[in-house]
Amino acid sequence: MFIILIHPLGPLTQTLQSNRGVGGPADPWVESLTWMRYNTPDPGVDYHEHYEIPPQGETYPYPDTAYGIMSWWDYGHWITYFAHRIPNANPFQSGVGGGENQTPGASTYFTSQSEAEANSIADVLGSRYMISNGRMAYTIFGAMAAWDGDNDGYYAQINTDQGLQNVPSMKYLNSMEMRLHLRDGDGLEHYRMVHESQAYNPGNEPYVDYENMYKNVYNYWTGENIPVGTQTGFIKMFEYVPGATITGSAPDGVAVSISLPIQTNIGRTFSYTQSTTSNGTYSFVVPYSTEGPVLDGTHTKFDTTPVSGYSITAGNVTKTVQVGEDAVMDGKVIQVDLTT
Repeated sequence: MFIILIHPLGPLTQTLQSNRGVGGPADPWVESLTWMRYNTPDPGVDYHEHYEIPPQGETYPYPDTAYGIMSWWDYGHWITYFAHRIPNANPFQSGVGGGENQTPGASTYFTSQSEAEANSIADVLGSRYMISNGRMAYTIFGAMAAWDGDNDGYYAQINTDQGLQNVPSMKYLNSMEMRLHLRDGDGLEHYRMVHESQAYNPGNEPYVDYENMYKNVYNYWTGENIPVGTQTGFIKMFEYVPGATITGSAPDGVAVSISLPIQTNIGRTFSYTQSTTSNGTYSFVVPYSTEGPVLDGTHTKFDTTPVSGYSITAGNVTKTVQVGEDAVMDGKVIQVDLTT
């Protein structure tokens, strides 16, 4: 019999709790946002400059180098102050989005049920980096769902030795927030982790325990076996990139898989994977550079990096592929034949 313990908060309770405020930034926030300030490209908008308010009905003419940081609105001012970067949403509740008109914003992004849907929002808002934390994933997700205007279907009941239990449904677990935070972006084509903080368990909110419980639920619904028990970062930063395409010939009808071992800046390791079935050819879009960052001021100086090349397998054929940063950032195509 399946046994699982789940934090009992539902979406409404989570929403009410989120309205109590988040207080000042904890050390993981200060560390992570300071890292962002010095290791991501200059957006070309001077933090210390004075700017004229554009005429009514007009928008500010940002330079081509400008970009947004996608996170929940609670953290917008911290992003501005510590990272000197432009948040897509802030505590003035600008950029939250959602509602009846489904205005693109943080709520519609993090509750998106597919990468394609999330990408369309990031493109509209000019987002380049995404920041998630344990609160967004496990205790205030209901607030994002409420702003999005859809609280239904995020929980389901299962029968356990303790009776019926409300647990996160696949709608919750398929959200972009959980794809990023719970799954470390595994399987996503255009998102790579670039930095994570240390694990953090503030007050009576044990995020590591929540994470393990949610992973157990994910494994229960999907039949997969994602690792449980490893402490991961409280804050995780991702970069939205064009991605390199790895493609070529493979025997028709054969399963093709690609994997890449990743080591984060805190020494944690995880695997990035994708799989498909060949119809004579196969294709993967991948977000990680295996050759390290380009230190020219226009690229991210990421410190979460692959420890080898991509391993691609079709049947009994396995090949290793190296992918440069230029291929990831320029959307280049790399040909790899898996028939021999």
